[in-house]
Amino acid sequence: METYWVPGVNHLGTYGRWTFAEFTDVYMISTDFKARVESEFNRLIENAVTSAETVTA
Repeated sequence: METYWVPGVNHLGTYGRWTFAEFTDVYMISTDFKARVESEFNRLIENAVTSAETVTA
């Protein structure tokens, strides 16, 4: 899934950007999920700001 499906969906571009996360500790899923979403969101914002700075420079 991580190797074929997610990159394929991202390349297509019709369904937005996807990422893959595997959670193995049932007692930490909520905490791990929140941390992963925050991390990916921050990376997305950082890339957008960097791209905007490159375009305006």
